Amino acid sequence: MNGRSVSLVHVVDGDPAVRDSLTTLLDLNGFKVRTYPTGEAFLKKVCGRGAHEGAEWVVCEADLPDGSGIDLFAKIRAARSPAPFILLVSRRNPSIMQSAREAGIEQIFQKPLVHRNLIEYIGSRSH
Repeated sequence: MNGRSVSLVHVVDGDPAVRDSLTTLLDLNGFKVRTYPTGEAFLKKVCGRGAHEGAEWVVCEADLPDGSGIDLFAKIRAARSPAPFILLVSRRNPSIMQSAREAGIEQIFQKPLVHRNLIEYIGSRSH
């Protein structure tokens, strides 16, 4: 990974196949990965634990089984976590895109992902 420290990427997605695919992709590219099937599972494990393990990222599906990825983003920010956040959308929906931008989400990827673009984006911004 070009001499930078390994980033931890939290993948939040209700689809086990997507979680497995992203875990493999990120792991093969030198990232540590933790996965969660719901926003609540992520919040219980990560937010509020205090110490962070180096650079952390959140890659989150827009439509989670227990809510929206946009709502999860708001909760993460309310917990004062500065973790970079990538929203995954299954289809290009202008209202979701607008809501995400209004919430402050800067990066949105549409499924199926262009894997190289995801790795390049996270890698270029990790220390």
